[in-house]
Amino acid sequence: MKKGVSLLFLIVCLPGWPMDWDLPVFSVRYEVAGGVSEDPDEDIALPSSLRNTVVFQIKESADAASFGLAFRGSAKDDFLQGGDYSYLQVDQDGSFTLDKQWKLGYALGAKRIAYPLPDSQGLSKDSLALNGGSTLGFTPVKGTNLEAGLSARLSLADNTADTLQTYVLSAVVSTRLGEWLLAARYRGEIRGALGPASVVAGNAYHTGSVSLQWDPNR
Repeated sequence: MKKGVSLLFLIVCLPGWPMDWDLPVFSVRYEVAGGVSEDPDEDIALPSSLRNTVVFQIKESADAASFGLAFRGSAKDDFLQGGDYSYLQVDQDGSFTLDKQWKLGYALGAKRIAYPLPDSQGLSKDSLALNGGSTLGFTPVKGTNLEAGLSARLSLADNTADTLQTYVLSAVVSTRLGEWLLAARYRGEIRGALGPASVVAGNAYHTGSVSLQWDPNR
């Protein structure tokens, strides 16, 4: 884990040496969320869950590039159904403006989820998710943008029967027509088993949308 975090810091810092970078921006956020359920017998509301989350972020940017690094830790206590869990997550992303027409971006991440209780068969529900992806943007003419993205997520469960792989393909086409912005979007997600021991059923999900926005200030 220590080696992985060190590598992420290197990815963030090394590109900054040959460029004139702004000072990094640090932020810390604490979140708390609580749930309440009604007791049908007593006709009263009882606390059902409590979740605490801490997020630490670093952002650094220059004229032609920007990078971000985020650490997130969260723990949930389920008072009624025993659905307690906690996770640690690390995400690193970057974007590069190659020239007036091309822009490149990437994102990397890892998330470890731990459950104190096993499943109904007495097997561990813990898992480690690794994800990575990239986007490529192209502006052929002023006001028209094309963007395509591809990402992959590997969910490595301690119980190998639950391991799976997910791939996402996305595309966006937008063009400005005077005060109007017309955009079309597509997102396709494919899931399947990962490894011979996995029993996860494969499936796919596709979405598409068209939007029209009017901005009289343009």
